[in-house]
Amino acid sequence: MRNIPYATDGAHTADTLLAVGRGDCLAKSAYLLREFTRLGHQARRVRWLYHLGDQPAEVQLLPSREDVHTACEIRLDGAWVLVDPTHDPELAAAGLTVADWDGLTDTAPAYPPCGEVWRPGGGPEPVPNGGAAPSICAARAYQRAFNQWLEQVRIGA
Repeated sequence: MRNIPYATDGAHTADTLLAVGRGDCLAKSAYLLREFTRLGHQARRVRWLYHLGDQPAEVQLLPSREDVHTACEIRLDGAWVLVDPTHDPELAAAGLTVADWDGLTDTAPAYPPCGEVWRPGGGPEPVPNGGAAPSICAARAYQRAFNQWLEQVRIGA
């Protein structure tokens, strides 16, 4: 799952991830959660607020760098363990965290949480910027530039 390219303009659901061939944290974690469950493991979705990095420069167009990240946890030996398959290995060249799961302990999160990690039953899910949406033009410009930047990183990796 980790090796499927990360892209925010790719799949957003588990059902379309393999057909599209790239996806965001929602798609990758949902697919992993579904597969863990299919194999008989307890698994759950987790979410948290984080801050976008400095690249690409278009991040400056956004009124805030706050966003929401999604990963999953699997229950192993009575404990919940974080498994975050977000970034593919080539993205390590840009300093993005690429998880290396040993099958027993937490992976490093793709993006460090800013505050509490939301888990099912833990109240309302996190919402970036207090629910205020950035302008559509700024969001599209950032997303387009971010995905182009990811591709440039992969080419140079």
